[in-house]
Formats: sequence, structure tokens, C-alpha cells
Amino acid sequence: MTETQRKPFKYEFFGPIGAAGVVLSTTLVSYGLYFMCNENGCPSWNLMSIWNDILQTKLFDWNAMVIYLCWFGMLALLWFLLPGKWVPGSPIDEKGTRLLYKMNGFKSMLVILFFMFGFIAVYGPQAMEFVWTYYVPLLTASYIFSVVLCTYCYLSSFVGRKQLAKGGVSGNAIYDWYIGRELNPRLGLFDLKVFCELRPGLILWVVFDIAFACHQIVQFGRITDSMVLVVLSHSWYVVDSLVNESAVLTTMDVTTDGFGYMLSFGDLVWVPFTYSLQARYLAFHPVDLGFWCLLGIVGLQLIGYSIFRGANGQKNKFRTNPNDSSVQHLKYIQTKRGTKLLTSGWWGIARHINYFGDWIMAWAWCLPTGFGSFIPYFYVAYFAVLLIHRDMRDEEKCQEKYGEDWNRYCKLVKWHIVPGVY
Repeated sequence: MTETQRKPFKYEFFGPIGAAGVVLSTTLVSYGLYFMCNENGCPSWNLMSIWNDILQTKLFDWNAMVIYLCWFGMLALLWFLLPGKWVPGSPIDEKGTRLLYKMNGFKSMLVILFFMFGFIAVYGPQAMEFVWTYYVPLLTASYIFSVVLCTYCYLSSFVGRKQLAKGGVSGNAIYDWYIGRELNPRLGLFDLKVFCELRPGLILWVVFDIAFACHQIVQFGRITDSMVLVVLSHSWYVVDSLVNESAVLTTMDVTTDGFGYMLSFGDLVWVPFTYSLQARYLAFHPVDLGFWCLLGIVGLQLIGYSIFRGANGQKNKFRTNPNDSSVQHLKYIQTKRGTKLLTSGWWGIARHINYFGDWIMAWAWCLPTGFGSFIPYFYVAYFAVLLIHRDMRDEEKCQEKYGEDWNRYCKLVKWHIVPGVY
């Protein structure tokens, strides 16, 4: 959408003040999770102790900055060098224009893991201790990089004729910088938003988990069943996301939102540093689950995954090939816009049943940490708020997009996320 096509603007996140509040709160939480939960205590309520801990911790280190820049650069290089299938995205304008995206994220992860495990095999688990040593400076490095990246994307959106995100052209610099002004910032065919969505943060999440498992071995001489379960669960989720990488092209992040602080920080900082919290906790507070607890949590993980992947796979298959035998029997509403809204299968149970599966998996990731502290359960609480907020955004956009057809759809599919509850 160009500047001349703008309609009266409607703010999200309570406007510029709300956006600034999110920037401040996410920054504080990212650092707060470390200083309130580390080997010195979890949770730590002594403000003086926390303050002393902050003063004694090196927040910035040039070595960490170099490590992070090499990390991002290496993944970008793998994007260029490794073969991958070029997949068309969703239409980005009224003409039906589709951008092409190179899908080789899973291959990139395999290369990273190959060299990392080789490094560990040669030098032992202590080889990954640099992650523990530089954890906070790495957080700062990724934070600085994410801010610089989204600022570059914001400024470059004013140069030339760019495809702008409908939600990022308010005219308020703070809000547009936060939400993202340009829809698809690119360097040639290299799409910054889609690359960041599934590469640097997600793969770094797995690297952090493995490094924390190595730290547990170094500190205690063994690895617990809880740590193995957390690392495998997180890795499974990331591998599944990268194997099904093209599914991200139909998400709101890609089709609707610009690439601003919200996505840049979320992808590069929030995901690896907060999602790996359970593994970091277990690295200094080992928990032994036992067979039956382990089995129960694995069962919960499988239930959540089957809902999440089943629903997402069904939607993606229906959108790309509605005549496929696995989805051609599904019922749907034909909208005036020409699109179809599923009313049976997974999507006949709840309008965002995939969110429910995702939230169930969140519990399976946190339960292995036991009940010694509530901090490792931060992800469950945060994720519930995130999913409800996403649902509200989706509802508003769909109401605007489909009008009466959406009202008709909601009467057939009554529940938002949790069947019978919400």
C-alpha cells in the first residue's frame, strides 16, 4: 500500500504510548529474567542483591558483539550458499503480486549442529562454556543489533517506492518504528523479515539449550532426564518449524505486519533468550523426573503437537491445494471476497485451535523444571497473554476484511482458542 492509498488510521497496542511501554517492558523483562533467576537465587527478591549483581555483571563486551555478528552473518551466508526451494508468498497487493522466498532453514540448522557437535566432541562439554560466560553480553549484543536493524528498515522505507504495511503508516515515528513501516524489507532477493522469523533466533534457541546442557554436565558431572526432555522438546519444535518453513508465509507476521521493533526484537532477542529459560534454570538447578513423570510430560507434548501441527498443516494444505484428498472433504464458507473459511476439521473446533496446541506444548516445556520456582513458568503465562492478544488482532482484522461473512462464520465456529472455555 502506498501513501496515497491510506485510509483513516487505527492504532493498536494503545498507540505510541503503548508501543513505547512495550519497548520498555520487554527490555526490562529480558534482563530481569536473568537477574531474578540465576545461580545466585531463583527467584531473587532482594533488590540490593539484584542491584549488586547488575553492577558486578558485564552488560556489554566487544567479544560478544563480534560473536553475535558472526552468528548472524554465518546464517545469512548459509542462506545464499545452500540450495533451497523458492516458494511464492501470499499476494501483497490488489494485483495479486507474490514475492519469492528461499526455503533452506532446516539445512542451515543441520550445518550449524554438525559443526557444534563436532566442536563438543573434540573439546568436551566445557567447549560451550563461553555461552554461559558471555550470556548477558550476548543478550545486549542481540538487543543492539535488533534495534539497529529495525531502525534501518524504518529509515529505508522512505527511500523509493516501498510496499508499506497497513498498520505501520500512522505518521507517528515511534509507533511506525515499533510496528514496522515497510512490509517486506529486502536486500535484493534476501527478505530480512522472513529470514529473521525462523533463522537467527530459533536456531540460537537450540544452541543455547545445548550449551546449558553442557554447563550442567560441567557443573554436576551428569545430565538429568529433565534437561534431556527440555532440549529435545525445544529442538523438535524448532526442527518442525524449519521443515515446514513455508507455512510461515501465511502468518500475520509475514502477510500483515511490517518489520519493526516488534518483530525484530521478538525474533532476535525474545525468542532465544526467554524461550531457553527452562534449560538455563536446569543448568544450575538440576531436576530428576523419573520414568512416570517423564512419560506424562511427553504425552502432553504429543497432544499439543498433534493439535498445533495438524491444524496448521490442514490450513496450509487447504490454502495451497484445496483439491488434495486430505482436505477436499472439509466444509467451508465461501466469502464475498472469493476466499474460503474452514468450518470443519480442526478449524471447526475453534477459530484458533492451533494456538491451543501451542499453549499445551508450553506447559510440557515448563513442567520438567519441577516446582522449585515459578520463574521457569513465565513462558506459560506470557504465551497465554500473547495468544489472546493475537486472537483479538485476528478477530478485528477478519471482521474488517470479511464483514457479514465473518459474523456468519463466528456463529458456526463459536470458540476462539480453547473449546468450551474461550
